[in-house]
Amino acid sequence: MKKVKELSKNILMILVFILLFKMVLSYQLAKTEYKTYDYTVQTQDTLWTIAAKITDEESNIRNTIIEIKEINEMEDAQIYAGQTLKLPIYK
Repeated sequence: MKKVKELSKNILMILVFILLFKMVLSYQLAKTEYKTYDYTVQTQDTLWTIAAKITDEESNIRNTIIEIKEINEMEDAQIYAGQTLKLPIYK
């Protein structure tokens, strides 16, 4: 009985390790490389207005905001005048 418990514990640890490895690998594969250009934030800019300028009609502005935040390693949507943001170039 003790051996069964130990074997179960080992199998569980292996499965957890595989799951964690898969999560890390998926995250790395999901990171997209973007070509970018620098944009200086103006006084009345918000991430929405900036994203709206660079998003085409078939795309979703919310997705562009997510990409801008990802590229600039932003935790929230707060920006300020004079700040330089890297914006994705879409082709």
